[in-house]
Order: sequence, then structure tokens, then C-alpha cells
Amino acid sequence: MACDYNKTNVRMVYTSSEELASVELYKCYPDTLLTITFACHLVFMLIGIPGNLTTIIALAFCRKVRNATAIFIINLHISDLIFGSMILPMTAVTFWTKQWTHGWIMCRVYAYCKLILIAVSIFTILAITINRYIIVCHPLSIYKRRNITIILIIIWILSSTLFLPSFFGVWGRFDLEPNLGFCTTLDDENGKSPKKFFASTAFVAPTLIIAICYARILWVVRKTKRILQGQGPKSMGPTHLPLTRTQSDTSTDGRTLISIDPASLTNSRTSDDLTPPSSATATPLGHKTFDNYFKATLRLTRKEKRPKSPTSRDKRLFAMIVAIIVSYTLTHLPLMVTRLIYKEYNSDPYANELAHLFGCLRTCMNPIIYVLISNEYRYAYRSLLENIMKKFRKQ
Repeated sequence: MACDYNKTNVRMVYTSSEELASVELYKCYPDTLLTITFACHLVFMLIGIPGNLTTIIALAFCRKVRNATAIFIINLHISDLIFGSMILPMTAVTFWTKQWTHGWIMCRVYAYCKLILIAVSIFTILAITINRYIIVCHPLSIYKRRNITIILIIIWILSSTLFLPSFFGVWGRFDLEPNLGFCTTLDDENGKSPKKFFASTAFVAPTLIIAICYARILWVVRKTKRILQGQGPKSMGPTHLPLTRTQSDTSTDGRTLISIDPASLTNSRTSDDLTPPSSATATPLGHKTFDNYFKATLRLTRKEKRPKSPTSRDKRLFAMIVAIIVSYTLTHLPLMVTRLIYKEYNSDPYANELAHLFGCLRTCMNPIIYVLISNEYRYAYRSLLENIMKKFRKQ
């Protein structure tokens, strides 16, 4: 059954907490549906809050998984932890009371923070994807601690400023939408709304970039496998780049050759590791090491090297990241479809609630993915648990 609302009621601008609390929400929604939705939110909080907090602590203190991907995943879980601790409880109370009882200011803060956290999660997954793309297709060690810190700051600043116009009512506005039952982005007094722009900027465009990057990654991996199986061109080996003229390690035309080891195209340990390589592997060049000139996995060599196949660690890491991205897409796609395809104020209650639950499910999905797929992340959880048990035994 469609749930119809008077558009004049929907477009009202509420100016006080009393006005918001007096609006009856979910008029056409069955009580059973609201009860189930409320219970699901409690489950999400019981799993998501401790799960995300445990993941943050485990990855932060486990040296075995301390790399660029782990730092981005920690940032992803920080946004999920805030979402589960702030957004989910307020939404659950609204489903239970059928009223917005959190006040006029929190209505705008709720909508603003919810969009920021969703955007941070999407941009973080995009950063993880680009990180893997660079490691596989362009093995450059650009992910140093300073660069990662700058990327994370940009993600949070971009996500925060993206929704500031709506917060101040300049382009759209944040207010209560009785049909959805919580505060969200509505049209401003001029009838303008940034919903489609937000959807394209914070969902469609990142999703396309992610798809293109992983298509390229899969192409490179398949190409490497064909070479290993002897089906690729025999002439394909390390890519040589001229560096400078020296008396040794030169080609026939007197140029020093730098070869890119194709094994580094799929080896996440060398390119993704935040720790610098040991001095034993660095090749001196003048008074400085070669690694100081190029932040890449390159070696001075005069021999052709056959590419190595991806290690089991690489495959598990790749599978875990793909699982995160697929789960995130599946949890957000229904929400985007119902908001853009369904008419804004005449939507089906079951479709609305199902899409909403899918969107909230992401807060507890990632820790489950790590436990099921990644041996190293299971090791991080186990190490954290062992350390906690040791402290209790000492007491």
C-alpha cells in the first residue's frame, strides 16, 4: 500500500522542537514493520559498535598488518563506529516512538552527520581502491605516513564541506520528512535540492572509478598469469628505463638500466608497507641510496626476470577488499534507487524500510568479512584478545 502525505505538510519548515515532536510519523506503516526495523537497529548496534571498535584497536596495535590499506580500513571503521553510536540510536528511538523527540538542532545535526559519515565511507573505499590500483598497475611507494595523513584529512574536509550549503539552507535544507520518519535533505524555499548532485558525487562517480580500477587490476593480473603459463609474448619482461651514464651496469648503448620487477605488481607487501626497505637491499648511487631518488619498487639489473605469480596473501587481501566494496555497494544501492526512482513523497513503506535497513547493515558487515576472509586480520583480533587475557591474568 502506498503511503500518501500531504505535500504542504512535507514542505513545512519547522522552527522549534515542539513543532517537530508534534508531527506524527509513519502514519501508513504497519506496527509490525516498525517493530522489526527497531529490533534490527538494536542488532546492528550490538554487533557494529563493539565490532568496529575492536577492529580499530586490533589493526592499530598489530604490526603484522600495519600498512596503507590497514590505515584506510581503520578510517572506514571510525566512520562506521560513529554512525552506529550516534545515528542508529536516534533512528531506533524514532521508529519506536513514531516521533522526532531529539530536538530542532539535532534534526539538522543528524542529517548533516549522517551524510558526512556516508561520504567518508565511500571516499575511503575509493582511496583503498586507488591504493590497490597503484600497487598493481603502477608500483610506486607513494603511500607514506605523511601522504596517507593528508589523504585522510582531505576525505574528511571534502565530506564536511560538501553538505555545508544544505546545512545553512543555501542549497536545499535539512528538515524532518514525515514519510521517511527522520531528518534528511529537502527542497529549499526556491524548490532546489542537491540530492541528485550528492548521489552522483558521493555514489555514482566513486562507484564508476572503483569499477574501472578493478577492471584494470583484473586485466593486469590475468596478463601476468598468461605470461607465467607461457602464453604471453616472450619478449615481455622487466621494463627498462634509462637513468644515467655510468661505468658499470650499463646497456650496449651506455645507459644504466632500471628494471621493474613484475612481481611487485601484485606484491602488496613491498609497495603497501609503510616501513622503509632494509638497507641491505638498497643500491648505492653516489652518496645517496637509489631508494632516495625513486619511491618505487625498482632494481638495477642486467638480467631479464620472469614475473612471479600473486602470493596467497595477495589473493586473500584482494578478495577481502573486493568483498568490502561489493557489500558496500549492495547496502547503498537500494537506498539510492528508492530515493531517486520512487516518488519522493509517495513511496512504499516496505521498500523504504528495506532500503534503510540495507544502508544501516554496513555498520556491522566489515568486521564479519575480515573474520571470514583474512588470516592476518584474524591474527590481529587474536593478538588483541591474548593481550587482554594476559592483563587480566596479571591482575
